[in-house]
Amino acid sequence: MKSLNNFGLFNFSLILFVFILTMIIPSYGEEIPNTNSSKQVTIFIQPPNVGMPFDPKEIHIIQNSLVTWINNDNVSHTVTSGDPQQGANGKFDSGLIKPGKEFSYTFTEIGTFNYYCQVHPAMTGIVIVDVNPVPEFGSLFGLVFVALITGTLIILKTFERRI
Repeated sequence: MKSLNNFGLFNFSLILFVFILTMIIPSYGEEIPNTNSSKQVTIFIQPPNVGMPFDPKEIHIIQNSLVTWINNDNVSHTVTSGDPQQGANGKFDSGLIKPGKEFSYTFTEIGTFNYYCQVHPAMTGIVIVDVNPVPEFGSLFGLVFVALITGTLIILKTFERRI
């Protein structure tokens, strides 16, 4: 009976190990977007010589998050939904944001929202609204690491008892 329990524990450990591998391998090498799970996000509008005009250029947020754009440049800008080629789509529009001023918008719908500056059409950004935050790689790695160590210890303990 004792060897049957050890054999069952070994099979369980092996199944756990294979399950974890099947969860990891399909996403190996894929970049997992960082979804901000907070309800408030700030995007800075800055001069082109400082960095990205909209910083960050792309954000991932959850539904009902408030995004605030702060104009850190010395000229006015807009935050207008749509794209420069097709124009504004009417979802949101800040009007002119003077230097040092800000504009906020709450994203209540799920989807991808492109935006641009009507004064400087080369300035573009993207807001991606997801249902749930995407887990960051660090937390996923931690879970996988703990599961692999636990499975390895169980397997080693099982073989130790057989010898």
